[in-house]
Amino acid sequence: MKKRIFFSMLLLAITSLLAISVMLCAVFYVQLSSSVQEELRERAEILKDTLTVENYSLLSISDMRLTVISVDGTVLYDDDEEEALLPNHADREEVKKALESGRGESSRFSDTLEQETYYYAIKMENGSVLRLAKTTSSIWGMFGEAIPVVLLVIIVMIVLGYFLASSLTKRIVKPINNVDIENNNFIPYDELAPFLRTISKQREHIAFQLADLKNRSDTITSIMDSMSEGIVLLDKKGIILSVNKSAAELFDIRNSADGKNILEILRDVELTKHMHLALNGTRSEISFLQRERLYRVYFSPVTNSGAIILFLDITEKSLSEKLRREFSANVSHELKTPLTTIYGNAEMLGSGMVKEEDKVQFYEKIKDEAARLIVLIEDIIMLSQLDEENAEVTKENVDLYTTAKETAESLAYKAKEQNIEVVVSGEGILYANPSQMSELFYNLIDNAIKYNKPSGKVDLKIDMFEKVVRITVSDTGIGIPKEAQIRVFERFFRVDKSRSKKTGGTGLGLAIVKHIVLAYGGKIELKSEINEGTVIIVTLGG
Repeated sequence: MKKRIFFSMLLLAITSLLAISVMLCAVFYVQLSSSVQEELRERAEILKDTLTVENYSLLSISDMRLTVISVDGTVLYDDDEEEALLPNHADREEVKKALESGRGESSRFSDTLEQETYYYAIKMENGSVLRLAKTTSSIWGMFGEAIPVVLLVIIVMIVLGYFLASSLTKRIVKPINNVDIENNNFIPYDELAPFLRTISKQREHIAFQLADLKNRSDTITSIMDSMSEGIVLLDKKGIILSVNKSAAELFDIRNSADGKNILEILRDVELTKHMHLALNGTRSEISFLQRERLYRVYFSPVTNSGAIILFLDITEKSLSEKLRREFSANVSHELKTPLTTIYGNAEMLGSGMVKEEDKVQFYEKIKDEAARLIVLIEDIIMLSQLDEENAEVTKENVDLYTTAKETAESLAYKAKEQNIEVVVSGEGILYANPSQMSELFYNLIDNAIKYNKPSGKVDLKIDMFEKVVRITVSDTGIGIPKEAQIRVFERFFRVDKSRSKKTGGTGLGLAIVKHIVLAYGGKIELKSEINEGTVIIVTLGG
């Protein structure tokens, strides 16, 4: 803008100067022409009465040319040329007019000399014509003579105009540059008022839109960062537009990846292949293993924009499916064993193959296997209920000491068989489901009795720390090998399968304990040494 104003003012000054010069030359030319013609008239009037044939040669006018012409056009006298050498002047315009009306005038231009000659003719008393002529520079000649001066003036004016234009431009532009768009109280020029008001409205509109876009962007970013799924947004050239927190952790991105090519992050051939398919409009999905975690990766094209890559962690789901398959297989196996035994014994009894004195033994076997089957089914039902996270259970303040004592008494017959002493001590109150607490104590005490040594001891202690309850069950049993300690809480896992079957174990006791503890947001710890006993610590509440 500043340059445009400056050059516009400079051009205006130069154009004005040239126009004035042309106009002045034209005015001077007109005035000069009028002056010359007037001078010719005055002198002709004076000379017509004084000139005679005898004194033609005596008269000499330095700044004019004098010519006397007869009625037939013959030149009688000329003070500039020999009369004999001059042609007949009867056809000259000014001469013809003088002969007809007494006076005549004309002018003729010389292209070669760039001069203009003015003629004035007057008819004298003797009938001949007196003609005066004066030559001056033509208007183009005047222009030619004035050009050096005009150029000098133009150069001077250009220099002056340059500085003046520069100064005026600064004075015009400075207030505009100092305009405070945020504060429209001071407006240097009235013409700028509508413009500034429009800008102010546009700024408010843009500020509102930017705030809205920022809120939306922050909301989207917050949602993406709070998602456990990893999300990568790409443009159609494979340039990263956004990476959420989960995806950044997945690929160990410590700095912002926005603006980088996706190939700088994806180093897996399969991922890269499907990424290109998505950018070309093909939807696909694959499984991807990263840092011992299994992900299901979804590649979704976005029309004319790029692609979205979604990393869904399915590790737990995969493990759950695996455990479910194993559980189904184990349940089938565990149910099949007692059923097979029951069926075999019943078949032998039904076919009469068993002696009368041996039938009692067969009946006892069927009874034991049926009891084991019932216990197994009850444990499975209990686990299924615990797996139902949204299942509602009745809760109340449970006296843990009383519950533990009653449970120990119900297992006294088992303890008596191996001469094992069970001691319950301490106290604690927990807001829980009474049935689940009984099941917790039953499995802990039952396991401690089953895998104890004859004449051993089981010590169950309850400690209350404000709202936290700690239950410690220790025994003097056979202990658990180090390599098996991490798996004892798995369903159907048995350290010694032959001993478990002998004692009637289902392999679900500690799995039930673990699920109950997790249902109450607690934790469970195990310490054990071979032939030195086992200690299980359960912490609930808090």
